[in-house]
Amino acid sequence: MKLRLIVELRRYGATETMERLPLEGQTQDVLGIPIRKVLIPVASGRNLAVLTEAAVRNTILQLRGIDTMRDFLQRHQRQMSGG
Repeated sequence: MKLRLIVELRRYGATETMERLPLEGQTQDVLGIPIRKVLIPVASGRNLAVLTEAAVRNTILQLRGIDTMRDFLQRHQRQMSGG
């Protein structure tokens, strides 16, 4: 089995600024191999299983060539322009 995703859970603090929708993917080197990395801000009462599953599903779609972030931004732009 190959490592394809690192999920980092970080406590969300008011003093820390975190990019909510990173436009560029993050990676972390493990034994010289770049591995995709997702940083998820967590707080009390959040469902970690659902957040982690969403990150995994998004990574699977990216590996298949589907860019969910680009699709989201295009739909958002269409709604904002009234079309």
